[in-house]
Amino acid sequence: MPEIKKTTINMQLKNGLHKKRMLLILPYDNTYYYKGFFKRSVSYAPLTLTTLAALVPRNLNFDIEIIDEGVETIPDTSIHYDLVGITCVTSSAPRAFELSEMYRKKGSIVVLGGAHPTLNPEKVSEYADIVVSGYAEKIWPELLNDLCNGNKIFKIYRSDKQDGFSSPRPRRDLLPPRKYMDIPTVIASRGCKNNCSFCSINRIWNNQACSRPVDEVIEELKSIDSNKILMLDPNLIADKEYACSLFEKMIPLKKKWGGLATIDFVENDELFKVAVKSGCIGILVGFESVLQEAMQECDKGNFTTARYKEYVKRFHKGGISILGCFVLGFDCEDESVFDKTIKFIDEIGIDIPRFSVLTPFPGTPLYDKYKKDGRILTDDLKFFDTEHVIFKPMNMTPERLQQGLHEVWRKAYSLKKIFRRAMRSPANKLFAFAINSGFRYYAKKIVERSQKI
Repeated sequence: MPEIKKTTINMQLKNGLHKKRMLLILPYDNTYYYKGFFKRSVSYAPLTLTTLAALVPRNLNFDIEIIDEGVETIPDTSIHYDLVGITCVTSSAPRAFELSEMYRKKGSIVVLGGAHPTLNPEKVSEYADIVVSGYAEKIWPELLNDLCNGNKIFKIYRSDKQDGFSSPRPRRDLLPPRKYMDIPTVIASRGCKNNCSFCSINRIWNNQACSRPVDEVIEELKSIDSNKILMLDPNLIADKEYACSLFEKMIPLKKKWGGLATIDFVENDELFKVAVKSGCIGILVGFESVLQEAMQECDKGNFTTARYKEYVKRFHKGGISILGCFVLGFDCEDESVFDKTIKFIDEIGIDIPRFSVLTPFPGTPLYDKYKKDGRILTDDLKFFDTEHVIFKPMNMTPERLQQGLHEVWRKAYSLKKIFRRAMRSPANKLFAFAINSGFRYYAKKIVERSQKI
């Protein structure tokens, strides 16, 4: 049974044959709210809301609506909902709290969950009727049954540790049409066994990687009428034996897919070869930094920057494009890191670069350390979006780090560099140009919006 906080509250929903209204919301933040054609080219359909909807027991008689504020607005705020569920990360927490207050005043029961509530359940409980911390697969249906069947209701519901999990097929029918790229999203596993100091994933999932049954994932993939799939696992190869088994069973499906993994993917010959056979055409890799000292600093020193070019070359040889993510602001870095990063990306052949600033999220050891050292500049959560400098860097000013972040976005997405990357891409050249153009638009909007707030 899940571990639950023993504070109880007096709150119920009436069960019975009559329908109850439920609204599930993914709130926007500073970076997750763009419009236009190119917005769609880099936006994938989120799984949280559709999975929560699928987990609602049918016998409880809920009519369910979902709103993703990254691509749409709430059409009518005057509608009453019996239950409102809101999932948020740190940067979208202020908007989540705002929505929670609004719907609570209208008489709705509001439940907050997601990454930020999982890391900070007690603080978040001030803003909601109920908080869910951790996995939803067990907790969400239990919470709903408690609300509708007169059971004791707890202020905070926490999930226990899991070695694996089963999840229903998401309610993709509830997604707004023509708002996302035409590539369905699927998840096979959660968590990561790495212990990167700046990453909240290992903190949320306790350095675990747990997976769905392989056959369950395969059946979901078979049910999807698309020959392209985006796997949203934080690290698809965290359990290499599981990943190898999954890829083997994906081969007959003849689908093309992309996902997220660590760079050591290519060091395991058997795993890499079966991934190529299974239809892998793109991987998001956290390169983190061009400096080996920074890799040591973030507890990722087992990844050698000197071998990155070799690794990318092997990915390309297998027909796999690389979206490379870089983090700026480690203590060992000075302002020379900006030009070094751009040069490094060109040299090793990254197909799509993405940049963020080091962000110590509340609830993580990095935040606690920087807070103790007096290095946190603001506790305004809307700035914890990985695109704003919210701490004092060691070897440059916060202003210079912010400026440098904008510099690398602009330089990396000049038309000349976009064209060069598209021409050498192992993928379809026109498709590579379109994706890079989408990120050029994304980069432009990030800079514009960060300068406004």
